[in-house]
Amino acid sequence: MGEDLRLPTHTEEVQENEQPKKGILSCVSTPVAWFKMLANELHWSFVYGVMVVYGISQGLGGSLAKVGTEYYMKDVQKVQPSEAQVYSGITSIPWIIKPLWGLLTDVVPILGYHRRSYFVFAGKHV
Repeated sequence: MGEDLRLPTHTEEVQENEQPKKGILSCVSTPVAWFKMLANELHWSFVYGVMVVYGISQGLGGSLAKVGTEYYMKDVQKVQPSEAQVYSGITSIPWIIKPLWGLLTDVVPILGYHRRSYFVFAGKHV
């Protein structure tokens, strides 16, 4: 019990086991090695679930929605590309503010509550 057992970190294991590859193939092999490491650490089903949730639902869903929106703006509304970019930027503002809003609600309490008062404030009609 007097000895401290120190486990090697992932970086030390990688340095001992394999040298980093250089070149074009490293663009493919590095992410694949990272997914293998992640699947070994967590479980393959968890990694698969995260990929499905974020890759398919957000990636594919967002892409399909963008195709429909671009068609509607270009062919139906006859919006110029520069104007369409402005609208796209305006609609992405909530996603840009979301991390800042989360940080604000976690750090600054109002009347002793972290989130409840912000929900009331956001839901209050003018």
